[in-house]
Formats: sequence, C-alpha cells, structure tokens
Amino acid sequence: MTLTFVQLQDMLTALDSLKDQKLPFKLSLLIAKNTSLLQKEFEFYVGQEREFALKYLEFDENGQPISEGEGMFKIKDGLQKECMEAREELNKFTCDVELRKLPMSLIENIDFTPEQVAGLELIIDEEG
Repeated sequence: MTLTFVQLQDMLTALDSLKDQKLPFKLSLLIAKNTSLLQKEFEFYVGQEREFALKYLEFDENGQPISEGEGMFKIKDGLQKECMEAREELNKFTCDVELRKLPMSLIENIDFTPEQVAGLELIIDEEG
C-alpha cells in the first residue's frame, strides 16, 4: 500500500489512540504490527525533515529555526531556489508498506470515534 505522509500520520495517530485500550489478542497483534511499520516510515520522514532544516534553514542561538511568519522560516543566503526544489520533493513523500487489514469481524464490536475510523479506513477489511 502506498501512503502519503498525511495518510501515514493519520493512520499512525488512529492506531496510537488504541494502544492503551484492551482489545482481543489478534486485533492487538495486527495493530501492534501496523504501528511498528508506520512508526519506522514516520521516523524516516522526520529524519529527512531534520536534514532539510539543517541544510537550508537559519537557526537562532538556541538552536531553533528563525521564524519569518506563520510556517515560514529564514532560509540560508543563496539557497532559496535549491531549498524550494528540495521542499517540493519532500512534499511528494510517499511510502510503500505492507499493512495488515483489520477484519470487520474483529472490530465490529469495538467502539471507535469517527476520527479513528477515518484514520483506519484504508486498512479496514469490510468483507472480513
């Protein structure tokens, strides 16, 4: 399954919200395995973001990126064009993961919030 960063983040958030809930063993196992796979991809993306920031952004004396407004940061001199191109590539991030589907038979008696259902939508097997 190919996921964008937003899909990965939404699914990981939904799975994380279930981690302290008592669930049937098989469902807990599926959730744990999927969480582990997604967490590795999330950490890879965060690492890429960190490398991007270190290469292109100016930092203050406290090691924080210098803000130039809402969501905007000061770019190192002479790197503006290269930075924009790198940012575009980073925004195209996708990952291929082999997630395990959650059979409807295992989840139909579990109470989920609409946000959790939306985050898990891609891995719910409505026929299982």
